[in-house]
Amino acid sequence: MSIIAGMRTVGQILKETRENKLLTLEDVERHIKIRVEMLEALERDDFDKLPPATFIQGFIKNYGKFLGLEVSKLLALFRRDFEAKKHQPVVMESLKKPAKKKKFSVTPSMLIGSVVVIIVLSFFAYLWVEYRQFVGAPNLTVVSPQDQQTVDIPAVVVEGQSDPEVKVFVNDQEVGTDADGKFREEVKLSGSTNTISVTATSKFGQSARIERTVFVKK
Repeated sequence: MSIIAGMRTVGQILKETRENKLLTLEDVERHIKIRVEMLEALERDDFDKLPPATFIQGFIKNYGKFLGLEVSKLLALFRRDFEAKKHQPVVMESLKKPAKKKKFSVTPSMLIGSVVVIIVLSFFAYLWVEYRQFVGAPNLTVVSPQDQQTVDIPAVVVEGQSDPEVKVFVNDQEVGTDADGKFREEVKLSGSTNTISVTATSKFGQSARIERTVFVKK
């Protein structure tokens, strides 16, 4: 009986032929005296579960003759498949297992680099503040007195805050400030309507001005 193998394996041919003949593995075992476990491994081409190649070829001869197949072709296919399994490409262990992630560690060079970055950023921040002070007017807030406020006595406390190192003037008279730029000064009032002017001048000559109108109750 001729067979057309194509790319089929010995095991596939044996199994297909047996099933076409409506034979079970137990039927084959009874006739050729090869255990079912061996026959199953042979049909799966699982050569690792079988004895050495010499014995496997003996199994194929007996099995092939029993099924009416051409034994020489079966043995040729076996040699092809057996050699192919022996020379399967080996995958390196380093490729099978993903590389372990290295734990993050701080090195002296990283510390030095971080310090340098902080110094540079601080320097540019300082330049930015100086530049803003140079091109912009200083901050100025007056919390007392309120505009259009009426008082009972001819005096009022002028209180507020500006930027540090800024000169503050109340009605053109310089007043003292603390380290935070806060100021507090009592001003005498004259007449029923008074205008209080508060001016903050930076060292770059930029100024901010706020005016408050205060009435004295008669």
